[in-house]
Amino acid sequence: MMDVVMGVDMGTTGVRAVLFDRDGTQVGLAYEEVPMLCTQPGMSELDPEGVFRATLSVMRRVLQESGGAAGVPTAGAHEAGARREPMTLQAIGFSTQMHSFLAVDGEGTHLTNVLTWADSRPLPQSLELERRYDAADLYRRTGCRVQHPSYPLSKILWLKATRPDVFAAARRFLTLKSYVLFRLYGVHVADRTDASCTALLGIRTFRWDDDILHGILEIGADRLPEVVDCTFLLRGMRKEYADHIGIPADLPVATGSGDGILANLGCGVFDDTAMSCTIGTSGALRVTVGEPLLDPHQRTWCYCFTRDTWVAGGAVNNGGLVLRWLRDLMREQFSLEADRAGVGGVYALFDRYAREIPPGSDGLLFLPLLTGDRSPDWNASARGLLAGMDLSHDRRHLVRAAMEGVLYRMMTVYEVLASMNDRAVRIMANGGYVSSDIWLQIQADLFGKEIAVAGVEEASAFGAAYLAMAATGMVPDLRHPLPAMAPRRTIRPDEANHEIYRKGLHRFKDLYRRMYGR
Repeated sequence: MMDVVMGVDMGTTGVRAVLFDRDGTQVGLAYEEVPMLCTQPGMSELDPEGVFRATLSVMRRVLQESGGAAGVPTAGAHEAGARREPMTLQAIGFSTQMHSFLAVDGEGTHLTNVLTWADSRPLPQSLELERRYDAADLYRRTGCRVQHPSYPLSKILWLKATRPDVFAAARRFLTLKSYVLFRLYGVHVADRTDASCTALLGIRTFRWDDDILHGILEIGADRLPEVVDCTFLLRGMRKEYADHIGIPADLPVATGSGDGILANLGCGVFDDTAMSCTIGTSGALRVTVGEPLLDPHQRTWCYCFTRDTWVAGGAVNNGGLVLRWLRDLMREQFSLEADRAGVGGVYALFDRYAREIPPGSDGLLFLPLLTGDRSPDWNASARGLLAGMDLSHDRRHLVRAAMEGVLYRMMTVYEVLASMNDRAVRIMANGGYVSSDIWLQIQADLFGKEIAVAGVEEASAFGAAYLAMAATGMVPDLRHPLPAMAPRRTIRPDEANHEIYRKGLHRFKDLYRRMYGR
């Protein structure tokens, strides 16, 4: 009988449930896309009920398809005449997108949709924070650049200003994970990282900051969830949901942490000698540190993880989101061409396009700022731009320039983070982009460094499962390496291409400065 642990990752554009064995090897996965609601400028919302239903759906499906609940073979393996080793589910851990926000009433019913990190409508409130308060002091206290609308601090102020009736009716202000856990267990809790990402938590005290709550928001801590450890175990799931998923109601479930922090953990980045690089919907570079690591210019962030561990880094809004936008822009045309070419889908077609175009995209530059941006310039009002286009460029150039543009932006984050911590000698790649060899090669060539590809494809989900392992004693602590954490391959840079990208990065930065004066 194989012991397995489930990691549930509630991302920005979808939810996945992944099963791992004790070594960290992935043995089952279910995924469901969740549509983003973007019907007005700056809006980026999710339907909380839709996310909750998707969460239940993928948890149920991964167990049914893998036989994890009852320890029976999967349907596919049985039909093929093969029998997979029966599985026993030992625990579950949760991962979630960071900076999410919604308001609920006294019964826990949502009064708003989920505002994601990409929602820039609270920009006026974030700028007002900078005008009225000491933003540098707030950064030192919270690790968050509060004058940016990605943080729930601004979102609560926005709700108060634009929908005062909802603000008054709200009993609590929650994160997406807090909402889902309340639906499952009837308790209001937030893990330390999820709380830290709101810009409302003291980075050293691990408590809701009274000065921010009372002095800025004019609310009490009773309108926020209780802050708990990432390994805090929940039991006693509501029977209707446990029965629907197909698990015992008392199965241990760890509250988990934020997806970026768990990607670090899932890659085996336990200290500041390595840096994780994630490109999913957004993108980020992160390093694990033993004390808060802050930038005097506030170009980076630093969030709590455990009582003796923090994660510092920088994030960009626009990662795989840019390729998804291109996919959706010409979905029918791309899908037909992918089918004709037999390349296995639109993203495989994009990879082929990128391989057919030389480094530098024949002079085409793409500022991929479709939803504004965060690190290192924190320019929420920035928007995308194509530059250098002429009649020789076609859709292949557009795809490659998009890939390069995302990585140019990631490079600006890397430069800042590396200047703050020169001990990180390895870059561990994870997230959806690791399935693209050409995108990884572009990164190696641009950075001029070897890129180690994480051994686990679903690093955030694995990090959540790993927390559940630690919480239940399956691993001794949160620094215990598992076999699956070893890199599965290394991408090496091409020096000639690196020189091309060195010049391209200079052009990219110059274009950004001319557009936005930064």
